[in-house]
Amino acid sequence: MRRFLRSILWLPILLALVAFIAPSIWAQSPTPTPKASPSPGGVVRGYLFYSPFCPHCKKVISETLPAFKKKYGKQLEITLLDARDPSNYAFLLAIEEQAKVPPQYRGVPFLVIGHHILIGELDIKEHLEEVIEYYLQQGGVDYLIPPDAIKKIFAPPTPTPTPSGVKATPTPLPLIHIAYFYTTGCNECEQAYYDLEYLKSQYPTLRIHYFDVQKDAPLWEWLGEKNHIPANKRLTTPAVFIGDDYLLGRDVNYENLEALVKKYQAKGAEPFWENWDREEALNSILNRFRSLGPLTVALAGLVDGLNPCAFATLIFFISYLALTGRKGWEVLAVGAAFALGVFFTYLGIGFGFLKALQSIPSLQKLSKVIYALTAVLCFALAAGNISDFVKVRKGNPEKMSLRMPIRLRRVVNRIVRQSMQVRYLVPISLITGLLISLIEFTCTGQVYLPTIIFMMGVPEMRGKATLYLMEYNLLFILPLVLIFVGAFFGTSSGQLSKLLNRHMVTIKAATAFLFLCLGAWLVYAVLIQ
Repeated sequence: MRRFLRSILWLPILLALVAFIAPSIWAQSPTPTPKASPSPGGVVRGYLFYSPFCPHCKKVISETLPAFKKKYGKQLEITLLDARDPSNYAFLLAIEEQAKVPPQYRGVPFLVIGHHILIGELDIKEHLEEVIEYYLQQGGVDYLIPPDAIKKIFAPPTPTPTPSGVKATPTPLPLIHIAYFYTTGCNECEQAYYDLEYLKSQYPTLRIHYFDVQKDAPLWEWLGEKNHIPANKRLTTPAVFIGDDYLLGRDVNYENLEALVKKYQAKGAEPFWENWDREEALNSILNRFRSLGPLTVALAGLVDGLNPCAFATLIFFISYLALTGRKGWEVLAVGAAFALGVFFTYLGIGFGFLKALQSIPSLQKLSKVIYALTAVLCFALAAGNISDFVKVRKGNPEKMSLRMPIRLRRVVNRIVRQSMQVRYLVPISLITGLLISLIEFTCTGQVYLPTIIFMMGVPEMRGKATLYLMEYNLLFILPLVLIFVGAFFGTSSGQLSKLLNRHMVTIKAATAFLFLCLGAWLVYAVLIQ
């Protein structure tokens, strides 16, 4: 998350609010009216709201702040405020509300110095020095509120004593049960967690039931069916279900949550999901698994396996096998080793790319950008394949634009020639498949990576990403396996070359169609988010 807010207008409002809520506290304070004024001795003072479970907070606390503390010494004083503490969180909410921080930028680490707010590890790292220098030139800046006064001002409400000094017994209110679904590592989910925990401190009858969407997807599906939630929005996180209402994604914020809690405060909300129909939910998920998603992945893998880049290498490989006198079962053994090398290489690349995407801290926030950029790439590749389709139809396949560069093609051919000159051909073929796959990825990866983005965009497919990567890569090596089987039965490289040329138009048309479908779906994913 990266956002640099310079907000001056919100400060007087916040200070007026604080003065209104706790006049007695400020009457006892050495400074009767709180304000962001120059600090005695030219010290820059501020707060860092953090969570011990937030990796970005840990980096800021252990690396960024110590570096600035070392540089500025006693001129810098940052007080750490644990966002899990109800008083600290109430203070944070007040700042966010008055500064009108957009929902997508809420979260920790959250640094406040004077009139400036820095949100997120990158923002703090890149702009903290600028803020410190600004206030040092002003003679320093004091805390908006002394840290030891925060708990007094923003303490949770307590029952009001009766005139006799005995606490009034409030009328018992029914319990309000909330089902909250989260994903580990999701920033929005973490923010929703803090909101819910703070609400618990404000509304004692609130009971929150936490569900990991990876483990409790069937329950989410059942709730989605019960609430008539569109299929493309199911398994979204964060998600909250209470009574007959629900909130999804960015709608899960403090204001909306509190509004729902107030709605059910008098009548309560039962944990209606306790008797849910697991079988019904599983059937619903299975029915949607049988829809377009898996078919698209299978089609993408097969089309990628028929890619002219990969096909040309296979033809050269087969011709060199024949030239060196390899035939029969030796061809099958070499082919199996080569295919395994290709399979495991592409599977490894797929897992690596998938993990890289999943490790992005703000993946859900960036998803629109990622999908939009990938959609543009898909449409560009579709246009390139349509252009190649026209060139092949006109009898000019050598003019195709989407093909492996000649320099890389020569490297591949050299690897094939050298691999045929060794004694232990089968294990060397495994390594050859690995090396050639890495080189060819500049060409074949055009389909693979957008397909992984597609899988990440379909909620039902995220949890089964490993299976879909296996499916894709099995379909990818299927043409390769069939070619080696054909070579075993006597199919020559010349016949394979003719087969490729004969069906080049079809392959290009299918590839263009695939990219158009992926691009269209990604545009749809951007629009519905």
